[in-house]
Amino acid sequence: MDKSELIRYFLLEAEEHINTLIEGIEELETKGYDKETIESLFRTTHTLKGSASLFNFNKTATISHRLEDFFESILNEEINYNDSFLYWIKKAIDAILLLVNEVRETGEEKSEIDEEVIKSIDNIIHKKQILSIEQYKTSVFKTSPMINTVRVEIEAIDSIIASLGETLVHKNTILDKEKELFNIIEEIQNSGKRLIKEITDFSDRYWLSTQNKNEKVFDSFFTDFSDLEFDRYDEYHIFLRKIQEITNDITEGINSLFIFSEHLSSNLKSLNREINHLKNSLIEIRMLPIGKLLHRLSEAIKNIAKTHGKIIEIEIKGAEVKIDKPIFDALYEPMLHILRNSIKHGIEYPEERIIKGKEQTGHIKIYVRKEGKHIIITIQDDGKGIDIDKVKEIAIQKNFITPEHASFISKEEILSYIFAPGFSTSEEIDFQSGRGMGLTIVKTTISKLKGTIEVFSKPDKETSFIIKIPQSLSISNLLTFNAHNLNFAIPINYVEEILTLEDFPQAITERNINHKNRTIPVKVFSEILFSTNGKKIEKGYVIVFNFSGIRKGLIVDEISGYEEATVHSFGKFLEGLTQYLGYFISGKGIPIYVIDPLKLFEEEFMFITISPKISESFTYKGSVLVVDDSISVRKTLQSVLENKKLKVYTAKDGVEALNLLENNKVDLIVTDLEMPVMHGYEFISRVRKDPRFKNLPIVVLTSRGTKKHEEKAIAAGADGFIVKPFDEKSIEEQIINRLSQPELHY
Repeated sequence: MDKSELIRYFLLEAEEHINTLIEGIEELETKGYDKETIESLFRTTHTLKGSASLFNFNKTATISHRLEDFFESILNEEINYNDSFLYWIKKAIDAILLLVNEVRETGEEKSEIDEEVIKSIDNIIHKKQILSIEQYKTSVFKTSPMINTVRVEIEAIDSIIASLGETLVHKNTILDKEKELFNIIEEIQNSGKRLIKEITDFSDRYWLSTQNKNEKVFDSFFTDFSDLEFDRYDEYHIFLRKIQEITNDITEGINSLFIFSEHLSSNLKSLNREINHLKNSLIEIRMLPIGKLLHRLSEAIKNIAKTHGKIIEIEIKGAEVKIDKPIFDALYEPMLHILRNSIKHGIEYPEERIIKGKEQTGHIKIYVRKEGKHIIITIQDDGKGIDIDKVKEIAIQKNFITPEHASFISKEEILSYIFAPGFSTSEEIDFQSGRGMGLTIVKTTISKLKGTIEVFSKPDKETSFIIKIPQSLSISNLLTFNAHNLNFAIPINYVEEILTLEDFPQAITERNINHKNRTIPVKVFSEILFSTNGKKIEKGYVIVFNFSGIRKGLIVDEISGYEEATVHSFGKFLEGLTQYLGYFISGKGIPIYVIDPLKLFEEEFMFITISPKISESFTYKGSVLVVDDSISVRKTLQSVLENKKLKVYTAKDGVEALNLLENNKVDLIVTDLEMPVMHGYEFISRVRKDPRFKNLPIVVLTSRGTKKHEEKAIAAGADGFIVKPFDEKSIEEQIINRLSQPELHY
């Protein structure tokens, strides 16, 4: 991680601390002395001082240190708080603001420290000078606080996205009701049209018919008129008139209902757009540009190439494409593994490349592009390529395929067997393919991300790995289908295409289809989960899946449509139902089970679900847990330790650190003393009370360099003590030298 990236973390942290200081001062102004506010200001200035010292922003560190001493003196009751102090506190915060903004713009502190501010605070601490209350009231912040960013806990974002999932359910429900409303309107319209037609026909036939001459007219009014002089209507005609009026009213009501439904539909479409915008905006919050990952990988690979005596150039395109943070975190190891194998076994040595007529410099290209709601990552090298015949030979030896089957499967499917566990052995690791062991972990990780990976190769030309993953794991895109009158869903990212069963009459009997010059094995979904009772299947659809180059087909009764939803896990009670990924609630309020397609076909390619622990994904000299509430300290120390080939876990307080210890193997702990939630002394004490961690080395990293602090830390159970800002020598002495055990494999 370069210095500019680390400074960015410092600026993010400094911005938060400065805003905390300003809010605290405003509290003191409006409410007067408050011990909790003073404690908060003390902790904030302490952390800010440590972060600034770490990056040699000594002016910011000096002013923060003075403020820290000032607040500590108040807390220790060495001086009594007075409102007049706020004048110089504001001046000091304003000076920090100015310096930090300069770092943001230029990377340096340019302004000189206002010595009057430092001297005045020192005088207050030593009770030499106290200004009148009137003076501080004229003080205002000259520099505007930085409010360019906001730090949000991942848990908070996950909670919002979970709520969004429920909103999507309600949205789908409303959309289903809209369809029902239109169906009702359509039925009313059709009925109304039939009624109008019948009445109109009836009216045309009888409306002008005259009365029966023998029928008596009881109304005396008609006695003075003949039939030609005045139209006479009996009850029959009056009833007909009423029916016609009612029909007109129904027609008018239908028209009003239709207009209402159109307006409702328009409003629902607007709601749908807003919900989609909200969904995309929320997911965007948790996304990071993949370039951060690629450039980090690039530096690691250049070092590996240098170690192996190879010359390479790395070309990166699409670094601006963003991916979800969980995917970002999970992609590092598999991509590093592919790139490391490209260096070790793909790219030839310079002299070998020259003999082959190539440039002595090997080229690795990493291209990233967005395709719909998926990200496509292509990793390509111009090395030896893969010897397909050798891959086929080993696949037969390992009983992954039979000699008969090997004769007609595609090249892509043959190459897919390099991901199988145990495919390569140590003596085979340098066969002309140039790819060694450990690719199982790559495929396993990509599969867990609901993605696929394919490999293509031309001998002595190039090898390409193509990774396809969802852009986000928060919302799932699902294909829904019907079987035995029940609805199911399947992740759409595995689906390559959908075919009609009528086009492949032999599919049921032969259990395969011939499509695009490929023979694709198929299964009938109803037979997997239900008993078909010998029922002949004549109609349906074939869902073709692409599992990283291996195609499989699934026959279903009917394709229902497409859903966008949050998939919920079953929980412990139903965790044995491994063929399901979980469930989601449809718009009709019905739970729909989401099928895991990998489980449906796992007996045919078991290597897809192998545990990731079987691989040599990376070799570390040890693992370290860094506990510090300062993000810049955590990131800096992590960068230093990772360069020493150490696996690093980080936590922002003692509680988070204890949780990490429960789930991860740690060889050494580095902890700060002053942290929120659980401070360092309590954390060390709790670790030492656990018999499992009785001998686990603990090194304290703090800006408190007094003998009192060190003795108390050692008494609590610490083994070492480093005072911030730290240097390479102290890290070497206190951390690296304590990790003397043999190399550990993760």
